[in-house]
Amino acid sequence: MAQQGQRTSTALADDLFDKYVLPKAALAIILAASLAGTAVSLRLSGDWSLLAAGATWLYLVALGVLTGGLLWKHGFVRPADLETGADEYCAQMYGRYDRFAAASLAVVLAAGVAVLWRYRSAGIDPLLVGSLGASLLVLGAAGSAQVARSQPVDRQFRHPLGVLALAAAVAAVALTAAAEVALRSGSLAAVAVRALHLLSFSVWVGGAVWNIFAAVPTGQEYPTPEVVRAAGEQLERFRWAVRFVIPTILFTGLYQAVDGLGVAAATYVGSLLGLAVLSKLGLIGVLFAIFKLCPMWRACSPIDGVCDLAHADDGADTADSETTATTTTTGEADD
Repeated sequence: MAQQGQRTSTALADDLFDKYVLPKAALAIILAASLAGTAVSLRLSGDWSLLAAGATWLYLVALGVLTGGLLWKHGFVRPADLETGADEYCAQMYGRYDRFAAASLAVVLAAGVAVLWRYRSAGIDPLLVGSLGASLLVLGAAGSAQVARSQPVDRQFRHPLGVLALAAAVAAVALTAAAEVALRSGSLAAVAVRALHLLSFSVWVGGAVWNIFAAVPTGQEYPTPEVVRAAGEQLERFRWAVRFVIPTILFTGLYQAVDGLGVAAATYVGSLLGLAVLSKLGLIGVLFAIFKLCPMWRACSPIDGVCDLAHADDGADTADSETTATTTTTGEADD
């Protein structure tokens, strides 16, 4: 009876204070920071309106989900993962992401029309606007074709259509950065910094969506040692990418702030635009804290063993204990 009461108390504590809320909170913070950044960018370009800000933000988020998700699909997930017996896990994970990709493609193409119209109306070089439009069309065609195709999972890894879609997405991000800077008649250095900023954001937001809505739910359905190992390896590859993404977002954000507003402290604390910049920097700081806390607290994934992959090589006994714990956890709670 005492043991049952202890299990009930533990389950109640987990329900009230879910450790995996940290990655979910990180995604919400990423979206909030990107909204603030979009508003600041439009203000600096002198092309501000709620409609333009909303369309641009939706466009950038959807493009980021596609770019980061395609990078995960063809980079963080590897063909070697199938050799661990996790092929069904990978197939289900791909299927989940494809549904998000289809929705993101629709948003990118719809919001992209408004964004392209804004660039063209502002007098941006027609060649630049046309190149961006062409990259979006290639992304839409290649991405839609891959989502519509039904293939065995081992043939989906780095399929030419998927690689083409990823290349088109990266090109679209870079060309969008060039168009945004052109609105302010910025330099080539400003274009490079803006492109790095948007690409880093894309890697993070796309990876976060993949991990939370594709990898984790699928991993909970297949709580085996093979899946724990595959999921842990994928997550660790993403975490290595984030180690570079966080400082890149921070320093490119600082560069853009100084380039647009200068270095006077009064500008940042005495204006709504400056406060928006400071709020975005603060949100990035919170993201860094979450990134450091997740593995320390074993909160990077609710799948037992994924956050502590280093112990997976200790032997078969460890793998068996992880499987038992994961099965028990998955049976008791669905998140």
